[in-house]
Amino acid sequence: MTISFLEGGKFMAEKVMVFNILKSLKNHVKLIAGISIVSMGAIWALLTFILAPNYQATSQLYIEQPTAGLPEAGQVEKSADPQVVEAYSVMIKSREVLASAIEETDVALTPAELFEKVTVSNVPASQVLNITVEDKDRRLAGELANSLANFAVAEGWKLMKADNLEIIAKASVEEVPSVLEENVLYVLAIGGIFGAIVGILMAFIAELFNMLFSTGVLQRKRKQSNLQTVFK
Repeated sequence: MTISFLEGGKFMAEKVMVFNILKSLKNHVKLIAGISIVSMGAIWALLTFILAPNYQATSQLYIEQPTAGLPEAGQVEKSADPQVVEAYSVMIKSREVLASAIEETDVALTPAELFEKVTVSNVPASQVLNITVEDKDRRLAGELANSLANFAVAEGWKLMKADNLEIIAKASVEEVPSVLEENVLYVLAIGGIFGAIVGILMAFIAELFNMLFSTGVLQRKRKQSNLQTVFK
């Protein structure tokens, strides 16, 4: 009989505890929801503006054998002349070519800004030039690389009096989502769960401080009441 009474009392105490916990969570539901939303927003901003990857897109040009009457292009056999490569690199990254590519792609960049995104290199032991553009937008990087390659061929004769460039490979402009982009909903869900956990902990802490404050006020009132009773 005594054991049953103790078990019943323990069960009631557990019910009261659960009720108090639920009541505490209900009183701070706005706090928990707010922290969850802020957590998801912070993760979204982090992925979008801070941890956004830089994509590289590359177009390739082939330096053909020099035509007759153009000895200045250099004798190109198995590999391109370093001076020719340097000359084409300067031409491709010239203000005229960069400005033309910007106008064609209608991108909000200045020639100086695009200059920092472009790299021109020679594939070792070959007559191939790589035009690589780096940007956070994969499609834009591809469009700029292709545009620069087109203008390099078109402007080659005008700027360098040489017409021995040919496009052999264009950069891809397809939108292929990254692993992070494909799983962004899962990442945001994890952020929301983390925010909810933090919110619940803060709700309990707030409730604890509130209880301690209420207890302190109640004790002070009792002391004052006892003192008044003694003096009476």
